[in-house]
Amino acid sequence: MILNSKETTIAYRCPTCGKFIFGIVGIFTLSGDLIKLKCDCGGSELKITYTGDDKLRITVPCLFCPNPHSYLLTSGAFFDREILALNCTYSGLDTCFIGEKDKVIEAAKESDLHLVELLEEAGFDDLDAFMMGKNSVDGEDNVDEEYRLDYAQIEDVVRFMLAELREDGDIKCGCEDGEPECDFEFKGDSVHIFCRKCGYEKFIPMSSTLAANAFLHTDVLELEKGQK
Repeated sequence: MILNSKETTIAYRCPTCGKFIFGIVGIFTLSGDLIKLKCDCGGSELKITYTGDDKLRITVPCLFCPNPHSYLLTSGAFFDREILALNCTYSGLDTCFIGEKDKVIEAAKESDLHLVELLEEAGFDDLDAFMMGKNSVDGEDNVDEEYRLDYAQIEDVVRFMLAELREDGDIKCGCEDGEPECDFEFKGDSVHIFCRKCGYEKFIPMSSTLAANAFLHTDVLELEKGQK
């Protein structure tokens, strides 16, 4: 009797160094509870857990998100596909490739080219420049990673919305003349919006671009009397 020794190639991009990490997983290696594919830089690891009902749970680190993504696949999808791409729903980019070795390598190369194009559009010279900027803020304490990476975009949204609301007279404060002198500043994971004339203010959570985009739907901003 000849046993079927299925195996597949898997690859993910390390969010710490930016490189693709490749590994080979055989069907018999899944007899254990957990398999880990670690990056040589020590900054990340992909986890594969066999659930016992012919399914695999794959936990993949993400270049853009602070937390890894979790995917549940059947063993058939894991071993029998020529190429399978798992993506980040937040950025829309692929985080992991599974399948035949040549297909996975080719998909990783195409992913590199696509990522470089996106980074260039965002103002980065290349992937190394992005990783350098990303890792430089990762060392800061007490600030959410997703917030730090999107700080400039969040500030642009807030600045744009304040200008629009002020122009339309939709910022309400304690100024009797109805012409507030509004300004804002970021404090931790929120933005402090205040009127320099009357002291009315408001704190709005702004921990990610999702929160910033929600701010775009604000029709009227009502400031409240300050504590002082």
